[in-house]
Amino acid sequence: MDNLLGIIKSMNEYGEDAPGKKSIQKMIYLIQEAGIPLGYDYNIHFYGPYSAELDLDLRYLAGSGSLDMNITKTKHEFTVVEDNISSPSPEIQTIISQYIAKTPSDLELLATTLYVERALRDTNLDNIVLGVTKIKGSKYSVSQISQAYRELSGSGYFHSQNTQ
Repeated sequence: MDNLLGIIKSMNEYGEDAPGKKSIQKMIYLIQEAGIPLGYDYNIHFYGPYSAELDLDLRYLAGSGSLDMNITKTKHEFTVVEDNISSPSPEIQTIISQYIAKTPSDLELLATTLYVERALRDTNLDNIVLGVTKIKGSKYSVSQISQAYRELSGSGYFHSQNTQ
């Protein structure tokens, strides 16, 4: 859980606001899908990829006093309380710095797009758009999904480029 605390601490340092649960969920997903194992299993959920184990770890860390959890009308914000938390690896910090300015909705779209690509094992844009639309309905436009696809592709998340 030290790695999780280090990631949240870095998100606190890079971001303007304390990260919410949704942003942490999606950031951890993006980190893991970049090939950095953190041990969380993800399934699709209302707000995109979701890990019940990660949610439990966040609650545990908040309950044990390692994290401060501030519940607002719109989110659960987390701040690291402990002082002696080591920074995550440079690879993790690169991913955090790349995505920290994204809104929770942007992260939801990116993570869902990546989840669909992984589930389909297909990088074809049309198939991914159909998959995201099936999960998200009309929440995101074809243009938004295509932009998320291009961003993930440009960041090296799609290994086999069977794209259109």
